[in-house]
Amino acid sequence: MKSPPRDFGITGFDHVDLRVANRAKLSRFFTEQLGMDILGEGTDHTYLLFGDQVLGLHDAKEGEKPDGLDHVALRVNEWTGLRSRVARARVVITGEKERQDSRSLYLRGPDGIRIELVWRPDPHAHGCRHRLPAPPPPADDEDE
Repeated sequence: MKSPPRDFGITGFDHVDLRVANRAKLSRFFTEQLGMDILGEGTDHTYLLFGDQVLGLHDAKEGEKPDGLDHVALRVNEWTGLRSRVARARVVITGEKERQDSRSLYLRGPDGIRIELVWRPDPHAHGCRHRLPAPPPPADDEDE
């Protein structure tokens, strides 16, 4: 008899991170062709926002294959007891991280797929330490 599915409170995707060879080219594609907004960027990553979901583009590190998927992050609606529920399900936990705006539990799935379970007090708010500066105010075109 099949056991009932475990409920981890997964509500949807939070973000997907890709490991890429040409971040600038992909960033232009997603912003210019598909209309995503740049949430922030650093020396080795760019975060793109669409709706309340994020696509992370990360430069492949030396010796790493730029093979696309780095990890998938699934949003959960509750943090309390999550680690215990995951451990009881015999899922391999590879790490845990607490940030100002979120908490994450990292898992190893089949075929080596890396999975992040992320909880945010405000599921629509995504933080980025490398936010882009605000655009300057429009120039005043009046002659003085």
